[in-house]
Amino acid sequence: MFKKGDIVLIDTNVILEAHRVNCWKALSEYFSLHTVDKVIEETQTGYQNRRPEQTIDESELKITFKHIEMISDMQVIEFDMNNPKSLPLDDGEKALIIYAHMIDKKIWFLNSPDKAAIKYACTCGWGEGIVSLEAMSKHLKLSLKQPMKQNFTESWLTKEKFKFNQKIF
Repeated sequence: MFKKGDIVLIDTNVILEAHRVNCWKALSEYFSLHTVDKVIEETQTGYQNRRPEQTIDESELKITFKHIEMISDMQVIEFDMNNPKSLPLDDGEKALIIYAHMIDKKIWFLNSPDKAAIKYACTCGWGEGIVSLEAMSKHLKLSLKQPMKQNFTESWLTKEKFKFNQKIF
């Protein structure tokens, strides 16, 4: 399924969880991780609500990515004009989706616990490319420091994609 060097798009929540369970280093060494500037920015906010293992040094984080795309305000405005307002994507997810539309290669989307992002990806026909952090960790045969939160597991993602495909919202 996965190959070394596959491009994987990464969201803020995935970065935080991967650091929490201590699988980030292995992911960044095996996959070609891509993200957007807004996601990096989001990893640096909200420290007061995080555990110490989720406090991430920005400069160290940046070097683990193969590519960090800068998304302009104009690109965000264009996206907003062409997509339903009822889709409650956060700024990082929205910027990551804009970037995903720019890539003409096969990519994987590490699932965010955000159902709006999953819904959008499935609507675009990207459903098969959405994978769980758990699936990638298992592929790498990692021993995690602690169990993943439920919404980063394969069973949670499978249920959410099923509900979307069956139009059960």
